[in-house]
Amino acid sequence: MCVLESLDLETLTRFQSLKCQLALVKREPINGSKTFFSKLMKTTFTVVGQVYKESNVEDINFILEEDIPSKLQNDPFYSLWVTDMAYVCNVFCDIVGEDAIDFCLGTHRGCPRYHIDNVPIRLLVTYAGRGTEWLPDAAADRQAFEDGMPNKLILKDPSARRFVDGWDVAIFRGGSKGLLHRTPDAALNGTSILMRLDRKDFWNNILGQSQGNVAPKLAVK
Repeated sequence: MCVLESLDLETLTRFQSLKCQLALVKREPINGSKTFFSKLMKTTFTVVGQVYKESNVEDINFILEEDIPSKLQNDPFYSLWVTDMAYVCNVFCDIVGEDAIDFCLGTHRGCPRYHIDNVPIRLLVTYAGRGTEWLPDAAADRQAFEDGMPNKLILKDPSARRFVDGWDVAIFRGGSKGLLHRTPDAALNGTSILMRLDRKDFWNNILGQSQGNVAPKLAVK
């Protein structure tokens, strides 16, 4: 399988022209993140909204303002974190060639079975907690997956399982030849902070009807 690995976020703009299932950009956490996120993970939340390239920081602040405790919003680290998320959002806008993307951030993750995303492309960053578990093709029985079999039959080689590290940017390709992945047990049984980015209007067009209790928060333009 093809995996694009890099230390430079800008190289991700090449992903659409490649046949890779996964792109990974290694990054180091910003100083102060461990203390900040240990406090934030005491709060349970899931927020979704739309982030425009021209107003990324303002949009993210708007989406988060009611769910992040005000004391943490006043923490100096908070603005650094929002700036980082805004930068990643801009890169994803460039990758998909759109002026805005759909943004989701939360502490709850619930995908225990190995699966392939039903979207062309998706970006994930785990800021705190265990990162997403993924399988190289050689470690997976894709026929077992297609037949609806449980994880123990999909996973051929447990030693080959891989995990996205904290703060690393991962882009997963979906569809029939997409990447098999799941929420790791540590995240299913604990708390984490995961940012997920999708193409513009993902929430309205796909999840709006089935998850009406999670409404996208859209800034007035």
